[in-house]
Amino acid sequence: MGILSKAAVTTSVTKPVLTAKTVTRVGTRAGKSVSAWSLGLVGAVGGEDAVDVLTRQHRQIKLGFLRAALPGPPRRRNFDRLMRLLAIHEAAEEAHVHPLARRVLRHGRELTARRRHEEKEAKRLLVALWRTGPDGPGYLRRLNEARRAVTRHAAREEREEFAALRRAVRPSRLRMLGSEVKLAQVYAPTRPHRWVNNEVMNKLAAPVLGPVDRVRDAVRHRVMS
Repeated sequence: MGILSKAAVTTSVTKPVLTAKTVTRVGTRAGKSVSAWSLGLVGAVGGEDAVDVLTRQHRQIKLGFLRAALPGPPRRRNFDRLMRLLAIHEAAEEAHVHPLARRVLRHGRELTARRRHEEKEAKRLLVALWRTGPDGPGYLRRLNEARRAVTRHAAREEREEFAALRRAVRPSRLRMLGSEVKLAQVYAPTRPHRWVNNEVMNKLAAPVLGPVDRVRDAVRHRVMS
């Protein structure tokens, strides 16, 4: 039998031995780490449910229309913020919220068809408003037309669709839907595109038009600054 070197003896003595108890303890720690990571991810996205997220944005949109009407140098910035919020808000609704409502609500198909019709009309007005811009002729008239269409649509959504979703869908599923809404808005286009007006087109357009719009926004803001 050969003589073990000092290094070999040291290694054999100090090397830990995996027992069933050790493996269980390590596995438990790993499980806790995964759980903590999952909770951190949910916390980063936010714990709001979809109805809370979208209702809060409805209030922000109403205020945004008022700010976009104010004269002076901030008008361009307020206008851009309003159009961006409207674009990402509608993109998330059309891609995630209306499809769920269509599936789970009684008469969901008819209800969401009415909302989509309203959104198409509002988007037509928003495209015209975008082309006019805050310095173009007839801006305030177009802004007011879009404001009336959008606020009427938002009120019907809250009264009919959102209230029904609260009754029909579990709170945990609504929170998951809230995360889907927020993630969709990260990648959504930031200006109105008239032909992007349903679930399929929004999901197809997001990875293409979203980055393009954001690059164009950055260039325009750099030029204006």
